Formats: sequence, C-alpha cells, structure tokens
Amino acid sequence: MPRFRTIVVLGALAGVAGTARGAEPATRPAAATQPSAEAVFQEGRDALYRGEYERAVGLLRKASEADLGKTSYRVHLARALQYAGRAGEAEKVLAGVLKSNPDHVEAGQLLGEIYFKQENWKAVVGVLEPLLKYRHDYPTYHLLAEAKYSLNDLEAAKRYYQEAVRLNAQNPADHYQLGNIHLAGNAFALAAEAYQTALRLGLRSPVLHYKLASAYFNLRNYFGPITVAEVKSGKAGMIHEEYYLVEAVPGKPSTFRVAASSSAIYHVAKAIEGAGSTDRPDLQLLRANIYLNAGRYEQAHALFKQLEPSVPAADRALFYYYYAQAAFGKSAYEDYLRLLGEAIKLDKETYKPTLVDAYLRVAELYNSAGDLDAYIAYLTKAVGESPQTASLHLRLGHALQEAGKYPAAVIQWRMVLDLEPDHPQRLEILNLIGKYGRTPVPGTNPATRAG
Repeated sequence: MPRFRTIVVLGALAGVAGTARGAEPATRPAAATQPSAEAVFQEGRDALYRGEYERAVGLLRKASEADLGKTSYRVHLARALQYAGRAGEAEKVLAGVLKSNPDHVEAGQLLGEIYFKQENWKAVVGVLEPLLKYRHDYPTYHLLAEAKYSLNDLEAAKRYYQEAVRLNAQNPADHYQLGNIHLAGNAFALAAEAYQTALRLGLRSPVLHYKLASAYFNLRNYFGPITVAEVKSGKAGMIHEEYYLVEAVPGKPSTFRVAASSSAIYHVAKAIEGAGSTDRPDLQLLRANIYLNAGRYEQAHALFKQLEPSVPAADRALFYYYYAQAAFGKSAYEDYLRLLGEAIKLDKETYKPTLVDAYLRVAELYNSAGDLDAYIAYLTKAVGESPQTASLHLRLGHALQEAGKYPAAVIQWRMVLDLEPDHPQRLEILNLIGKYGRTPVPGTNPATRAG
C-alpha cells in the first residue's frame, strides 16, 4: 500500500510538470500598460516646478515625442531647457512651435526672452512684433520697448513704452526709460513727469536724480519757489527731508531759505548725496550752473573756483566759458575776460567768436557807470577783434566824439563809409565828418565843416 501511494503521488507530480513544459494554460495575466503621454507630461511638469530641470527635460521630451500635436508639451520642454541652461536647445524647440503655430504668443514671448538675454535685439523685434496682432499684453510691449531702445529707435521705443505703461503703470523702470527718451528729445516737461513717477514708484539712483535735475534745469526751474523753514543743526547746501537748504536767514538761528523737491537744485544735491562723493565733476558742474542761471553769481563763482582743478580735459573749455559768465555776473570784468580767454585757448573755433560780444558787454557796463575812458578802451578791443564790422567803428566814433577826441572819431566814421558806402546813416555820418573833420570830405560842401 505505501508503494502504491508513492507511485500515485509521483504520477500526479509528473502530470503537473508536464503541463508546465507543454501548452500554456487557457488564461494568462495581461501585460502592464505604458503610461500615457499626458501622464508623462504631468510628471515632467511637476519635476520642472520642483526645480528638477534635467529630469523634467527627459520627461517632457518623451511626452512631446509621444504626441507631436501638443504644443504645450513642447513649450514646457523649452522652458525646462532654458532653466537647465540649455537656451540653444530651447530656442530650436520654440522656433519649431512658431513655425507650425505663428499665433502662439506664449512660445513667442519665451523665445523673445531668450533673445533678450542674448542681447539679440533685432531677433527680439522679429519674433514679437508679429504677435501684436494676436494679443496686446504687457510683457510683449515691454520687451519690444527695451529692444527698440537698445537699437536706438527711440520713436518706436517711446510708442511701446507708452503702451506698456498703459497696460501696467506700476513698473518704475518703464517710466524711467520714457523719461530718458523725452529728455533726449528735449521734451523736458514730459521727462520730469516720467522721472517723478519712477521716483514715486520706488526707483532710487543718483543717475535718476541727476537726469531729473537736468530736466528741471532745462525748464528753468532752478530753485523753484523759495520758502522758509526751521531746521535744527542745518547747513546751507544740504538736503533735509523734502527741502534743499539754500542759505541761512540772517538773524534767525536754525532758519533757512529752502528749495522744494520739485527743483533742479534739490535733485542735483540728491544725486551728489547718493553718489557718496562730492568729487563728481559732472554733478558739481550742473550744481554750479544752476546757481549761475539762477543769478546767484557769488555762489556760482565760488563753486566753479572749487571745481576748477578736477574738471576733465574734454570739458575744460565749456567749464571756463561758464566760469567766465559767473565772473561777469559778480562784476569781476577782468576775471571774466581772462577766463573767457582760457576757453578760447582750448576751443578757438567755438569761443573766439564770443570775444567781440564780451568786449561790448564790458564796454556797455563801463559806459553805464560813466567811465568813458574804459568804455572807449573796450570798444577799441572789440574793433581790434572784428576790424571789418562797420557798426563797431560807428559806436567807437560816437564814443570818441563824446570824449572830445574828434580827429580819432572822424577816422572811425570814415572807416564806416569805407566798409559800407551805402550805410543807412550815410548822410548823418557825412555831416559828422564834415562838422568835426579838418579836411574836405568828398561829396560834401566844405562850407559845412567846423572851423
């Protein structure tokens, strides 16, 4: 019996083994299904936003290849490539999207950003301008404005910045750039408004204050309305809150005449303060010119004198011209002509023609003061600089007549007619020559001469 049971068991086992080696069972478990393209995309997108850029690239590329019609897959792939530092590959992917879908604004903006980082301004414009017919939104106008500004196409840049500001008025950089464009176009009021908006929105820089000061300067808003304020421990020339302290009020301790923040002097002082140095010649020169043009000649002259050693060579001619005007304003006439002479030495072509007018300005001031000799001396210098100007000889002749120097006066009058035989005052001049001359004058009756 035991033997029989063993044989039966073995036979049963043999039957099982034979089944395993022979035909497959009638039913078989189904093979595991592959994840869909959408599932791979979702996994890749999650990896992208977790910062796993290389993993995201692999997954998103797989999803894109599985479903070529899904542009969103390729745009996300491009974004992952960009974050992974593979901008060149991203560029190719996005170019492919735009080729098949020219109206894909998101792809165009992303490609525009890549070109923007490369400073490929023409490519930025080439990609983004065609998209304006599909969508008007801030990012597109902002990038186009920046690109056009960098290409020095200021008119187009102005249009795009204006639209960008209309769509998003809270970006101070756009207002600042608009201010730069207005300043370059001499639209100083618009420039000041744009710069003030940039300041209000939180943009702060010495350059911004300097440019706003320049806009106000050209608007002749040098100090604005001067008011009085009490400032403890104040000092003329410093900024206190929203005021520039112009000067102390005599007899009133801690009291100053002040200029408001809407003035050129306030913002140039803010620029100097923000630059952290008082040695910037460009800032100091603008400050001195503000005082000069505001008619504060003593302070302007002192500022120019202090600035003189540090002025760059390229700016020295213009500097001396302004310095000379300050000297003239404070009635230092010899110093005025000396400083103008320095400007002429450095740039004869520009400043030499101003010398005659300078002599005349000084001459007239001496004439007003009743110093006839000085008046004649400076008129003579003017004639020496421009000997063929008939009007100068005429003025000098009249001055010499007033001084009783008749022979010398007659010579000047004769020169007037030599230079301009048909001078509008010809008969009057002939009569003067006849009256004060000692020899007959052609064309006149000798009987009319003074004896």
